[in-house]
Amino acid sequence: MKRYISIITLCFLFTACNGEIDIEDTHDAFFANVASVCGESFTGYATYPDDPDHALVDTELNAYIDRCDNEVIEIDLYRDVDTWHATWVLERREDGLHLFHDHIGDKEYEEGEEPLTGYGGYADDTGTTTVQYFPADDHTAEILPEASTNVWMMDLDLDEGEFVYYLERHGERRFRAILNMN
Repeated sequence: MKRYISIITLCFLFTACNGEIDIEDTHDAFFANVASVCGESFTGYATYPDDPDHALVDTELNAYIDRCDNEVIEIDLYRDVDTWHATWVLERREDGLHLFHDHIGDKEYEEGEEPLTGYGGYADDTGTTTVQYFPADDHTAEILPEASTNVWMMDLDLDEGEFVYYLERHGERRFRAILNMN
């Protein structure tokens, strides 16, 4: 069924564009691919870095695609099944497809401490219907200057049932997780 949805999406794109896919349609197709697995969960592990002190390394990671509408998809990420870590939010905005990281959730913070949240970026023109790249936006550079060169990547391979989340900074890999559909 999922393969069928992907084929329909791609056929629509080629028909709508007379055989040429433009950036907006590629972003829309990627959004549709992620939305097609709304309600599904993925389980996996970080494959990089190998630093055992990193919060997301050496632990099972679980992603749940649990809120989807025409404008927003939320993907909740948990460590070891029940420890909430973040929500990846894909949002259709006036300026394009946007990814941001929501760290507000149910984590308790020290008095006066505020979570670092809302950082991310807009999809660029190098992605495909299954892979999108999100370079850091101006808001990210303001609130997290060291992340101004970040590029996040999301890859959803419906045929393999695999979701990859990847981050690089200063052109160097920083984090990578491979999650498989349950």
